[in-house]
Amino acid sequence: MILTDVLYDRKITCPLCSHVYVTKKVLSKAVKAQSVEGDFYATYRQVNPNYYTINVCGMCGFSYMDKTKPRINSYKRERYRQKVVTRWMPRDFGNVRSIEEAMTSFKLAVFCAQFMEEPAKTVGGLCLQLAWLYREQGDAVQEERFLRHALDFYFNAYEHDRTIGADGRITYLIGELHRRLNQQKEAIYFFNQVIQDKQSLPKYAKLARDQWTLMREPQQMSG
Repeated sequence: MILTDVLYDRKITCPLCSHVYVTKKVLSKAVKAQSVEGDFYATYRQVNPNYYTINVCGMCGFSYMDKTKPRINSYKRERYRQKVVTRWMPRDFGNVRSIEEAMTSFKLAVFCAQFMEEPAKTVGGLCLQLAWLYREQGDAVQEERFLRHALDFYFNAYEHDRTIGADGRITYLIGELHRRLNQQKEAIYFFNQVIQDKQSLPKYAKLARDQWTLMREPQQMSG
C-alpha cells in the first residue's frame, strides 16, 4: 500500500485567523478497522484516520477537530493572538503525519480547546484519542496519564453538562475508563447506571454488561 493513495487534500479556512491551508484526510473507503476495544480504540488495516483528525493552522497554530465547531468570539480571538500567536513558530502539518506529529496535533487541540473554553466533553474526547495514540506506540505511562485526563473531563461533563445526552455513551466511557485504571468499584457503579437507564442505547447497555462480565471473570476464577 502506498500511503498517499488513501489520503486526499482538504482545504481548510482557519476559524481563528482566516488563513487558508491544505491538510490531509483519509478516504472513507480506506478506513477499515481490524478490532475495537472497550474504550473505542481501534486498530486499522491500512491507515489510522486519527493521525489526520486534527486540523492545524500552520500560520497561527489554532488546532481543532473536524466535528467540533470552535466558539471563538472577538475577545477570545484577540487574547489568542496576544498570548499564543506571538510565540508560535509557523510549521506545516499538511503532509503525511508520523505518530509523533499526530500526538503533537492532539496536544495542540487540547490546548486550544481549553484556551477557548470548549465543553469538558470535547476536551475529554481529545485526551482519550491522544491516549489511544500512546497505546499504539506502546507508552503505557503516557497512555494512563491521558486516560486519567479524559476521565476527569468526562466526569466533569457528566456532572455539569446537560447537553451530553442520555444515550449512555459518556456514562459508559466513564465506567470503562475507571475499569482500565483499576478502579473497579467506580467502574461497576457507572456500568450499572448505563444498564439501568432506560434511555441508554442498547449498544451501550450491552457494552456495559460485557465489560462488567470481563471484570468478574478473574474473581470467579480465583474463587
